[in-house]
Amino acid sequence: MVYPVVSVGSEKQPSRPANELQGVFERALPVIHSALVSYYRLSEDEARGAEEDLLMWFQRLGRRGGSGHMPAKMLRLSLLSAACQYGRSFQLWKLGGVESADADLNELLSREPEEVATDLELRLEKETR
Repeated sequence: MVYPVVSVGSEKQPSRPANELQGVFERALPVIHSALVSYYRLSEDEARGAEEDLLMWFQRLGRRGGSGHMPAKMLRLSLLSAACQYGRSFQLWKLGGVESADADLNELLSREPEEVATDLELRLEKETR
């Protein structure tokens, strides 16, 4: 089978300005930190490491073509979702496949990170009003 050649325009899709990304990240950081420490039970050092990793990931996301068209709320939700995925994966790794003695943590770990991120987004919206 022969596939047609698709021409992709040489126009670069706009990316997000670095200062705008930094602002989104900084406004979300208290909620992210709280979720990592309080919800996912990461230590302060683990949470700081996660936040550094998330900042690098978020900056790369903002440099991708097309991110300039993404609403700030969608960027923030992507960041919160990544933070929840990180916290969940890290905690599951720490537990080594064994259920935690903490029933609240087990309940949280059974939820999808995107679902938790949506709850955090609502919390962040309330706090920024």
